[in-house]
Amino acid sequence: MKIRLWGTGEECRLAAERLMRTPGLLVLSVSEPRPDQGASVLVRVYIEARLDTQSPDAPTYVSARSGPVASGTTTAAAPTLRISEKSSVRQA
Repeated sequence: MKIRLWGTGEECRLAAERLMRTPGLLVLSVSEPRPDQGASVLVRVYIEARLDTQSPDAPTYVSARSGPVASGTTTAAAPTLRISEKSSVRQA
Protein backbone atom coordinates (compact mmCIF):
# COMPACT_ATOMS: atom_id res chain seq x y z
CA MET A 1 0.00 0.00 0.00
CA LYS A 2 1.10 3.59 -0.53
CA ILE A 3 0.96 6.15 2.26
CA ARG A 4 1.49 9.87 1.74
CA LEU A 5 2.56 12.05 4.65
CA TRP A 6 2.02 15.78 4.28
CA GLY A 7 3.31 18.22 6.88
CA THR A 8 6.46 19.92 8.05
CA GLY A 9 9.71 18.05 7.53
CA GLU A 10 9.91 17.26 11.24
CA GLU A 11 6.29 16.04 11.42
CA CYS A 12 6.81 13.75 8.43
CA ARG A 13 10.08 12.39 9.84
CA LEU A 14 8.48 11.60 13.20
CA ALA A 15 5.38 10.06 11.59
CA ALA A 16 7.52 7.85 9.33
CA GLU A 17 9.54 6.68 12.34
CA ARG A 18 6.34 5.80 14.23
CA LEU A 19 4.96 3.90 11.25
CA MET A 20 8.20 1.89 11.07
CA ARG A 21 7.64 0.84 14.71
CA THR A 22 3.96 -0.03 14.25
CA PRO A 23 3.31 -3.72 15.02
CA GLY A 24 1.77 -5.57 12.09
CA LEU A 25 2.95 -2.99 9.51
CA LEU A 26 6.03 -3.63 7.39
CA VAL A 27 7.50 -0.43 5.94
CA LEU A 28 9.26 -1.28 2.69
CA SER A 29 10.48 2.18 1.65
CA VAL A 30 10.37 5.84 2.68
CA SER A 31 11.02 8.60 0.13
CA GLU A 32 13.06 11.71 0.66
CA PRO A 33 10.95 14.76 1.59
CA ARG A 34 9.60 16.52 -1.50
CA PRO A 35 8.67 20.21 -1.29
CA ASP A 36 5.00 21.02 -1.51
CA GLN A 37 3.91 23.05 -4.53
CA GLY A 38 3.74 26.82 -4.32
CA ALA A 39 5.00 28.97 -1.46
CA SER A 40 4.49 26.30 1.19
CA VAL A 41 6.74 25.22 4.05
CA LEU A 42 5.20 21.73 3.94
CA VAL A 43 6.70 18.61 2.38
CA ARG A 44 5.39 15.29 1.12
CA VAL A 45 6.89 11.94 2.06
CA TYR A 46 5.75 8.74 0.37
CA ILE A 47 5.85 5.41 2.19
CA GLU A 48 5.39 1.97 0.70
CA ALA A 49 4.21 -0.60 3.25
CA ARG A 50 2.25 -3.80 3.64
CA LEU A 51 0.37 -5.46 6.44
CA ASP A 52 2.23 -8.25 8.20
CA THR A 53 -0.54 -10.83 8.39
CA GLN A 54 1.89 -13.44 9.72
CA SER A 55 2.54 -11.47 12.91
CA PRO A 56 0.95 -13.15 15.94
CA ASP A 57 0.11 -9.72 17.36
CA ALA A 58 -1.42 -8.37 14.14
CA PRO A 59 -3.76 -5.70 15.47
CA THR A 60 -7.44 -5.23 14.88
CA TYR A 61 -8.25 -1.84 13.41
CA VAL A 62 -11.44 0.16 13.20
CA SER A 63 -13.01 0.88 9.83
CA ALA A 64 -14.82 4.19 9.57
CA ARG A 65 -17.77 2.38 7.95
CA SER A 66 -18.07 -1.02 9.55
CA GLY A 67 -16.40 -0.94 12.97
CA PRO A 68 -13.69 -3.38 14.15
CA VAL A 69 -12.11 -5.51 11.43
CA ALA A 70 -9.46 -8.18 11.85
CA SER A 71 -6.12 -7.45 10.22
CA GLY A 72 -5.87 -8.90 6.72
CA THR A 73 -9.65 -8.73 6.15
CA THR A 74 -10.85 -6.66 3.22
CA THR A 75 -13.79 -4.26 3.45
CA ALA A 76 -15.26 -1.50 1.33
CA ALA A 77 -13.02 1.54 1.15
CA ALA A 78 -13.40 3.77 4.17
CA PRO A 79 -13.63 7.54 3.74
CA THR A 80 -10.35 9.43 3.83
CA LEU A 81 -9.77 11.40 7.01
CA ARG A 82 -7.57 14.48 6.96
CA ILE A 83 -6.14 16.18 10.02
CA SER A 84 -5.68 19.93 9.80
CA GLU A 85 -3.03 22.01 11.59
CA LYS A 86 -5.50 22.60 14.45
CA SER A 87 -5.83 18.83 15.01
CA SER A 88 -9.48 18.69 14.00
CA VAL A 89 -10.49 15.71 11.89
CA ARG A 90 -12.60 16.27 8.82
CA GLN A 91 -13.91 13.83 6.27
CA ALA A 92 -12.68 14.23 2.69
